[in-house]
Amino acid sequence: MTIKSKRGPNVTPDEHKLVVKFAKQCLKEICKKQYEVQMGVKYPRVRPLTYADALKRLRVETKYRNQHSYGSARHISIDVRHFRESLASFNEYKSFANDPVIGSIINCADSELLLKCLVTHEVAHHIQMLYGPFTRYLRKTYRKPHGDAFKTIYRELRRTLVNPYINNKSEAA
Repeated sequence: MTIKSKRGPNVTPDEHKLVVKFAKQCLKEICKKQYEVQMGVKYPRVRPLTYADALKRLRVETKYRNQHSYGSARHISIDVRHFRESLASFNEYKSFANDPVIGSIINCADSELLLKCLVTHEVAHHIQMLYGPFTRYLRKTYRKPHGDAFKTIYRELRRTLVNPYINNKSEAA
C-alpha cells in the first residue's frame, strides 16, 4: 500500500523512503485491535481504524531546512537534518524528558533509531489530532499538544517500535 508523500528538494530518495517506512510502521502498530483507535465516518458514527484507512489519511513530507518537525491531523513534516548530521541524542520536551518510556534518548550511535523516534513522535501527534475525538480513551484530552492523549499514543509506539532497540545501543534519560 502506498502513502501520500512529498520529498523536499534537498532530501535524498533514501532518506525520504526511510521516513515513509517508519511512518507506515507506526500506523500499522496503532491500527491493532488492542489500541481501539476509532475513526469518524459521519458524526456520530465511528468505526475501528484500519491500516488502509490510516494510510489514505496521512501525508508525509520530508525536508532539510533546519526547521522543526511537526505532526498535524493532515500530515507529518520531518526535517532530516539531525539524521544526516548523525547526532547522538534525541531530546524530548522538558515535561516528559525524564520519563522512562517516552523520555529523551542519550548516547545513541544509531541515527536511524533516532530518526524513527522523531517520526514516532510526529505520528503520535497525527493520531492524536485526527482520531482523538472519536476514540473513547482519548476524547477528553486530545486537544492539548503534549497532553495525556499524546503521551498515551506516543508511549505505545515508543514501547513497541523504538525502545526495544535502545537498551543495546544507548541509554534513555
